[in-house]
Amino acid sequence: MKSNSSESAKPAVAPTRLLDGIRSPADVKALREQDLPQLAQEVRDELIKVLSQTGGHLGPNLGVVELTIALHRVFDTPRDRFVMDVSHQGYVHKMFTGRLDRFSTMRQYGGLNGFLLRTESEHDCYGAGHAGTALSAGLGMAVGRDLRGGDEHIVVVAGDAALTCGISYEALNNVKAHTKRFIVVLNDNEWSIAKNVGAIANYLKPHFCSPPRQSARFRAGDRRKIRGSVRT
Repeated sequence: MKSNSSESAKPAVAPTRLLDGIRSPADVKALREQDLPQLAQEVRDELIKVLSQTGGHLGPNLGVVELTIALHRVFDTPRDRFVMDVSHQGYVHKMFTGRLDRFSTMRQYGGLNGFLLRTESEHDCYGAGHAGTALSAGLGMAVGRDLRGGDEHIVVVAGDAALTCGISYEALNNVKAHTKRFIVVLNDNEWSIAKNVGAIANYLKPHFCSPPRQSARFRAGDRRKIRGSVRT
């Protein structure tokens, strides 16, 4: 009996990436928790593959993969607003908000911008390309929300570089007097465009990256309880 050569000649089908199924933040939320490490690895692979060809901010984005997954699991953009300091760490956010199919055009003529850009997506609420502005801008958004009676979250993601700027301290000094709900996420991954240096980075490392602090972090499975508590 002859073997079915047509079946044996079929090329192997490459496994489908989880990342290819992400068209919006809702798709990130729909993934099972046990699938998130695979998604994180696929995002890192995509970052390395594309940015090795186009150039771009590789280090900062490799350092915010899990953070960006967590943000999109807990919050709902564009209703909630992410203000990143600096927005060059928003490449993963771009992948999760309908721009994966254009990611290979990063920083190319007519392609995706190297920073968050309001005219590029409704999920980008702020697009400054300089450190130190996000806390002040985010506070302004929070005050505006309170004045019109909104209940969306304003989430600022900032690292030690933001705290080298006077405008950041001005914002922190005014938070309590101007709003009751303002979320600041300290990006403590110890990496900016290059390795973090300076007194502020050295101060933050033992205070926020110590084992007790690490063990106190919330599990992703508690995100609904966290979200419910901050909405009220």
